[in-house]
This record gives sequence, structure tokens and C-alpha cells, in this order.
Amino acid sequence: MKKKLIVAVIALFILTFSFAAAPKQANAIPAFAQKYHFSCAVCHTVFPNLNPFGRAFWRNGFRLPDTNGTPADATQITQGLSLPNPWPVPIMIEPAIQYQHYTNENVSPQTDGFSAGADIVAAGAFKLYTPFANSVSFYVHYGDSPLAQKQVVASINGIGSGFGIAPNLLNLKIGQVTTASPYFYRQAPFYLVGDGPVQNGQGLAVGNDGESGALIHARNAGLDIYGTPGYHLWYKVTVTNDAGASAVNANANGASNAMEYSYQLREIAPISAGQLEFGYYGATIAEPMGGAAGYTNRILVNGFDADLANNIYEVGAMYMTQNDSHPYGNPSVASTPITLRGAVVGNTASSNGYSTFELYGRYLFPKLFLGNGVMLSVDYAQYSWNHKDLQEGFNGNTAACPANGNLYQSGVYNNNAGCLNEGIKDAFDVSVWLNLAYNAHLYVEYFATNKSQDNSLGTGLDFAF
Repeated sequence: MKKKLIVAVIALFILTFSFAAAPKQANAIPAFAQKYHFSCAVCHTVFPNLNPFGRAFWRNGFRLPDTNGTPADATQITQGLSLPNPWPVPIMIEPAIQYQHYTNENVSPQTDGFSAGADIVAAGAFKLYTPFANSVSFYVHYGDSPLAQKQVVASINGIGSGFGIAPNLLNLKIGQVTTASPYFYRQAPFYLVGDGPVQNGQGLAVGNDGESGALIHARNAGLDIYGTPGYHLWYKVTVTNDAGASAVNANANGASNAMEYSYQLREIAPISAGQLEFGYYGATIAEPMGGAAGYTNRILVNGFDADLANNIYEVGAMYMTQNDSHPYGNPSVASTPITLRGAVVGNTASSNGYSTFELYGRYLFPKLFLGNGVMLSVDYAQYSWNHKDLQEGFNGNTAACPANGNLYQSGVYNNNAGCLNEGIKDAFDVSVWLNLAYNAHLYVEYFATNKSQDNSLGTGLDFAF
């Protein structure tokens, strides 16, 4: 496998150098519609990170300030890879290929290999000549590439603006909307390894619940109401289907689907160092649990985050908690003890949950390599259980098994004792993005955890036509 990795890296390096060294006119291709005559750098100092202007453009429904959108305004902001398009609805084809190497294939069912695919991406805005709303925006990203987001959403902007309501106060999105999260109209990182250390992507499931961290930053069918009563403070409320609880456990208490509600407040304030964003986000669901006597497991998520960004760097921190009221059994019937290595650590009526803490940073070099932009991205996340021993006991760990068995993301390996996977508690991710041209990007990522068997290295190329 090492030989295959070396060959793949050499091939990508040759292709990278040929792109980077080829003569080209910088910023020759506008990122918006031809009407605006803007370059990619207006929204992306270095792809894929959105700068403060790019975030504001996204929040405004792919419209420039003080515009409502017309066919000529149809924007081509999609991931900053947009090309000139003569049609009123811009459409982009985005193929991608990547190679991923796993550190230890001897204990992992996953093997090194390539993945490839292509996406269709489109976005824009159109003016409405009605007092009920001033414009309609749309965003489509669908396909099977390694970077696919698989989202189709439409937004009715400026509801009631013709009746004196502030044009940004009330907007409605329908489709596969994104639930509340720290990524409020700013680019979430791309990862080769699942969702990476952020986005609560470690897959933690408390007891019988099937959420596994899927309440926050999830794309589910539903609706989203958002807006701002002023320039700085924004709100967001979503009502969506629940995607996380679709996984049913092997026992009789498996979770079933329900409606999810999420909510968010965010302050966006320009300061001398850049754009400061901070706020609260949360979600809740009354998860129906199966079995002969059904009951409800109320899940509550609360999170806080802060982010500072400008055209050169971005730094931030997030803290989130998830609490399940009755993840282990029906509270209306007699509880039974939960033991761990012979000691009682709780019972089936106990509650439990976990918290996550994450730090991240991005640094942008607009013309570092042969005049091309480079972005360095670093993320670290840590996961902590409220009652670690209770979850261990529920998992059925015995004296022969190590502590923390299966408490975090299920690892891709089995330990020597044949016990449950110990998984990941701490995760670290570093990636480098090189903009080879206005429509070609190379990325390299290394994912490290407290379990070296789960570490991996990957690289890939992303194009747009």
C-alpha cells in the first residue's frame, strides 16, 4: 500500500505543478454573474474559505447589498468555483477525485483507495414584483463526488417588505435546510474522513438513542425562518424531519423518527481586526422509543461559539452539550441496575449526555506557491461523557475489556481482546488547500486521533466546468 500511496502522491504532484506553473491571468474569471464583474477573491481569499464579504453575500440570499435579484443577477457563487455562464440560471459541473491512505490496514476493514464523482451545483436570485416578498433565491448541490453536500433549497426573501416590514427581517427557506449550528452562513470545513473533528461528527450515541450527534448542522427536509432586526443580530429557527434516529438498535428499545426543532441567535460585528461572530445554537427532539411499552426520550442540545475572521486568517472555538433524559429505558416502569465490572453505576431510568470542545484556525496565503493561493486549516476536538461509567456499563463491557470501550466514535479496528471498539476521544485534523487555478484546487489532509489505528492521510483534486 505504501507503493500505491507514493505513486498517487507523485502523480498528483506532477498534475499540480503543471496547473500551477501554466501561464494564466489571475482572477480572470468572475465568481458572480457577469453583471458584477467580480473575481473569485471577492468572496474567497483562498478557496474554500469564505471571507466576511462572502458570508454577507450568502446571508443576503446570493444578492449584493441593496439588490433584489433579476435574471441578470443570477449569481455563480457556488463554492467559489464559478465560471461564466450565458444562461439566466447558472449551472456548474464539479468533478473531484481523491485518494485516502489508512495508517494500519492490518487491524482495519478499510483499505487504501481512490474515490471519484461529480456534482451539479447552481445558485442564484430572482426579483419578485409583489408586496409579499422581494426575491427568491435557490441553491442546488447534488451528486456523488467526495465533496458532495447533497442539498436542494429555495428561499423566499424579504417577506412582507411591500407592507413596510424590513426587507431582511423575515426570510423563509424550504427544502433540505441546514439545522442550527456554529456555521451560520460561513463555510464549514471539508474533510476526507467523515465529518472530521468538528460538526459533532464523532457519531456519539447515548444509550438507545439513534441521534449520534445528528441534531446540529444536519441537512434535513423542512423549513427555516431566519433574518435580522438590525445589521448585527441574526436569528434562525428550523423545523425539520429527524435524520439521526432512523438507525434502530438491535434491542427492543430502538429509536424511531420524530420532528426536530432547532434555534439560533448570532451577533455579527465588524471590528478593527476583522469580523467577529458569536452566539448560541440549540436543538431539541422528543424521540419516540420502541419496545412493548413505548416512551419518549427528550434530547436537548445547547452550544456556544465565537469566530473572528478577515481576508487572511480565521480563528474560533465551539462548546456543545447533548443531554438525553431517558436513553437507557422506559421511566414509567421499574428500573433495573446498570453495572460495570461488578459495581452498580446507574439504572435504566438514568439520564446521560456528553460535551464537545473544539478549537480551529485557518491561515490564508493569497500568493504563496507560484502566485497561487494556499490555505492551512487546523482543527482539534475533544469529547467528554457526563457519566462515562454509565455508558460503559450499558455497552456491556466486562473486566476483560479496557476502559472507555465504544464510548466515542466506533473505531475502524478491533482490539486484541476482542472487545468493543474503543474509538476516538480526541481528534486532530490538518489540511492544506492549494488553488491551482480559478477552477482547480488540490487538497491534502491528515487526520490524527488518540487511537493511531484510525489515523489517515488523503489528497484530492477538485475542478469546476
